[in-house]
Amino acid sequence: MTKINKTAARKLWNEGKEFTIVACNLRPEYGIIVRPSWAKNYRDFDQFVNQFTVYNCGNNEAGRYPAYYVED
Repeated sequence: MTKINKTAARKLWNEGKEFTIVACNLRPEYGIIVRPSWAKNYRDFDQFVNQFTVYNCGNNEAGRYPAYYVED
């Protein structure tokens, strides 16, 4: 897996392509694969990322912000 930045993840979201999101201190294998069909459940990419951050990035062990990955 290759690490990407938030801008690249937003572009994949808008194009309807899959990527992985995970708390920054965890390995990508423990992340969530974001599927294109999820876009209909959220107003936009930022709402999805904000909700992920609140529920998954709340401590120093897991990490305080999300990291994004894409399959090679």
